[in-house]
Amino acid sequence: MNKKVKNIFLIIIVFFLFIIPIYHPGADSGFDGSYSGGSSGSFGGGFSSGTSWGTSYHGSYSSGPVDPIAAFITLAFVLIITAFIIISAKKQTLQGPRTSLKNVPPYNPDKFKQYVKDFDETKFQKETFEIYKNIQIAWMNFDYETLRKNVTDEMYNMYKSQLTTLKVKKQKNVMEDFKLLGFNIIGMEVKEELVSLTVTMQVECFDYITNKDNKVVRGTKKRKVIYNYAMTFNKGMSTKDNKCPNCGAPLENVNSSKCPYCDSTIISKNYDWILSKKQVLSQRYK
Repeated sequence: MNKKVKNIFLIIIVFFLFIIPIYHPGADSGFDGSYSGGSSGSFGGGFSSGTSWGTSYHGSYSSGPVDPIAAFITLAFVLIITAFIIISAKKQTLQGPRTSLKNVPPYNPDKFKQYVKDFDETKFQKETFEIYKNIQIAWMNFDYETLRKNVTDEMYNMYKSQLTTLKVKKQKNVMEDFKLLGFNIIGMEVKEELVSLTVTMQVECFDYITNKDNKVVRGTKKRKVIYNYAMTFNKGMSTKDNKCPNCGAPLENVNSSKCPYCDSTIISKNYDWILSKKQVLSQRYK
């Protein structure tokens, strides 16, 4: 059920239970609410979903003086409920359901170090968070070259397609002021000469979309978003070769797809950590 519908429904219940009995007192009066749809039920019973509903009252109300104490209590109760709804709305969850991770092979530090002997978890955390930030900033600035160096081919093609859509709309996805709130390695996988680590990462940042006039059209620049991610990073285990296989020129970045000297296309495994998968588990405004 939609959150707004729940809030409205709660107010209706408060109105029926408290306000009507107080402002229509009478010893012989009766109150009976029923919801009709595909099936009917009493107020204290079930509700039918996917159908329309109506309310009927049976009995009579006799006029009488209003109890000022009861009226004050009712008003205070309604104000408390209203305040609760407003506070809850400020902590709203952004679009997208909460997702759970499944079929992630567990992380075994001792076993993993058999494959990557110099592995350091603290260093890995810093490196991967920097990779994450570099990717987000490159996405914001339409920096395809930086994206290409930090993600797999599959992710690069996906990002490129999405950025093309933003360009057509003349929009920009601003992401800035990143802060790492939590980090945990939860899974590992080894295939031939490639190792993968899956992590959960909690990050807060500003995230909104602007148009060609720099006007915010989606999201807000006034409140940060807290993201809970699951991300997988890959790394090749082969001996690093920092020379072009065609001309022998030194390569500053072993993940480069093209030699800066002879322009030859370089097809090789990634020797540094790159992002192969990113999933948003949950997100909310701070």
